[in-house]
Amino acid sequence: MPAHLSRPSVRRPDGSVLPGALIALVTAAVLTASGCSGSESNPDKAQATKSTRTAAAPNAAGGCRPAVKQGSLPSWARKGFPREVSQRHIIGDKGEIAAVLFGYPYHAPAAKGRENKILWVAKDTEEAAGRGPDDRLTIKAGLAGTNEVVTRSVTGGPGPSLIDLPKPGCWRFSLSWAGHSDTLDIEYLVG
Repeated sequence: MPAHLSRPSVRRPDGSVLPGALIALVTAAVLTASGCSGSESNPDKAQATKSTRTAAAPNAAGGCRPAVKQGSLPSWARKGFPREVSQRHIIGDKGEIAAVLFGYPYHAPAAKGRENKILWVAKDTEEAAGRGPDDRLTIKAGLAGTNEVVTRSVTGGPGPSLIDLPKPGCWRFSLSWAGHSDTLDIEYLVG
């Protein structure tokens, strides 16, 4: 079959014909620009295409850009979550921790009737299982565009937490726990 017959064409309102090859090219460009890719057999890869970056002013240590993803959690962070459940989350820059975001977007001060709830999931769960009650996840959060740094602590290491911060803006979280460390950015809106 000739190539010009293998692809559909579209007749424009002025009577001219838009060839099928051009339609395919335009469709591919639109899908690429909108973040869509073809079908994906690996859900961990598929969720990476659904990333949302929030623009924020740079802080003293560099840019602050929250990389909130909506989709399946990576397999190592999925314990207790069904694979097909879509969940907002952020993976640390080094891939050592996931912040599962409940009640997102977050507010500073906390919005009435909402909590700034984060479930922290460490990648090395075997080591985390041996934690003692004195272990902690320490968070040093720096506000973008300022020298303001606050410290928060989660008793028992990575796990459920409420992380309230004093001001709205993009915060760079430097996380440390049980000999591990990672960083990620989270934006807090006006409460």
